Amino acid sequence: MKVAKLVGIAQSNVYLYFKNKNDLLLSAYQRELDRIRDTHDLIALTDKDIPIERRIDTYIWSVYNYSIKYPDGLTIIEQIKSLNLTNEDVLSTNKIVITLLEEGISVGYLKDVPVNLHMSVVFNVFHQHALSIKDGLYEKDTYPFTDIAEIVLDALKK
Repeated sequence: MKVAKLVGIAQSNVYLYFKNKNDLLLSAYQRELDRIRDTHDLIALTDKDIPIERRIDTYIWSVYNYSIKYPDGLTIIEQIKSLNLTNEDVLSTNKIVITLLEEGISVGYLKDVPVNLHMSVVFNVFHQHALSIKDGLYEKDTYPFTDIAEIVLDALKK
């Protein structure tokens, strides 16, 4: 079972650690989100003394770094999000980012579209970029972060 391996336990012990399949999948999802948070100080995303533009740049930089370090991690996140888990379960693990993007919308920095669309742009662009590097289509340094981030910001900003 790939998910058991993903969360670092033996397949035979899966349900000793998790009460059901959704619990296991949410744990894997949470672990990947924690990896994103660990790539940068995402607590800074909640600091209102830091301009919203800089906090959104920090979020984008964090997802970029995560995607380069764990190119398959975004695949895991997207696959788990597409399963029949309640939105409440999925959204509760991502409150900091949701709040940040909602603030960006409310102050007029980001386009007034659903937050999940903003998140999809960030994840999908970096996911494709990281997989292209992993698959050898080009080297990491061929397209610097600033160029890739500009694609993302152009899609998000008003």
